Amino acid sequence: MPNIINAEHNTPVTMTITLASLANAGARQSNMVNNEDDAQIVRVFFKVTTGTSPTDNKTIEFYLLSGDKATTPDIITDGAGASDASITIESAPLINVIQTDTNSDKTYQGSFLVRNPGVSWGIALKNNTGVALNSTGGNHNMTYVRENQEIQ
Repeated sequence: MPNIINAEHNTPVTMTITLASLANAGARQSNMVNNEDDAQIVRVFFKVTTGTSPTDNKTIEFYLLSGDKATTPDIITDGAGASDASITIESAPLINVIQTDTNSDKTYQGSFLVRNPGVSWGIALKNNTGVALNSTGGNHNMTYVRENQEIQ
């Protein structure tokens, strides 16, 4: 009889990333996540709200940050730190893009998968909407769920 592979989902975890009033062309990194339990797949959920009068056909971009060690990495993509902070995106891989429209204060919600995130990982978000993001902190959120494959 063949084996069955099931996905085991863990409890959602909130990531720390301050997106309220993030300037146009600005980028922000989340806290780095220790992946010592070696999750092979992570689903990242997001809620991001644009500001007033964004430019049509612009984007909100998500990038993967990786560290070389689970605890206190020495090397992290684009010189990111361990916690929520501004960042300049130079070499981080682009992993998700939202195309925005001209609607003011529009909330975009969704998710994307990160496969094999490594021993330490985080997310950077770049605002290219033409305006600062909405100024209310509660209008933005990012969480993740670890998914481990279980063979039965």
